[in-house]
Amino acid sequence: MKTITPHLHPRTRQFLVLTLAAGLPAGLILFRMHYTGSIVFGFLLWNLFLAWLPLLFAWFALWIASKSRMLTLVSAAAWLAFLPNAPYLITDIAHLRPMGDIPYFYDVVMFFSLALTGLALGFASLAWMQETVWAKLGVWPARAFAAGVIALASFGVYVGRFLRWNSWDIVTNPGPLFLEIARIVHHPLAHRSIWAHVALLTVALLFAYGLLTVLPLLSRQSLSGELS
Repeated sequence: MKTITPHLHPRTRQFLVLTLAAGLPAGLILFRMHYTGSIVFGFLLWNLFLAWLPLLFAWFALWIASKSRMLTLVSAAAWLAFLPNAPYLITDIAHLRPMGDIPYFYDVVMFFSLALTGLALGFASLAWMQETVWAKLGVWPARAFAAGVIALASFGVYVGRFLRWNSWDIVTNPGPLFLEIARIVHHPLAHRSIWAHVALLTVALLFAYGLLTVLPLLSRQSLSGELS
């Protein structure tokens, strides 16, 4: 009897794998809550969910692209709006400190897995979008697109971490949010510290994204050389 294996698009397989991978930090957080009887880090589950949403929006935008231009634009806008939630998980390490209710090393591993998952979710969604720009406009516009998006996401991380706004406020409370952003942008010299934070995170994320983009390419070239 022939076994029929459903054919999945590579992007859909990546989406499913990354969604499953997010189960590791989620499981570590849930185990910690069960072991300690404390929900002190329960908010990390919500942050992890928010970090997964850009992957969902990017996948849907590319899946629906050939069917509905309007839904594609809405999904792409939602992707960009929620993308900062992925690298935001890196900043949750600010909550890491010895607490006594569980070994400190456990929390180190938990926060590390959370940050790594956030990068994977965010970078995968960005790579999908960048590939689309590359196919339509070429390599340099695609690189500029990725760099610009990372800079915007870094600014979004600052807005979330230090100014305490979130992606939902774009819909639920847009007036005060955009006024504060406009004030920062309109008076850049008065907010040098903000731009220094954003620049530092942008450089770090560009470095990480570049490494994760180049290393697979080098690996394929090395394997190709060995087989030739």
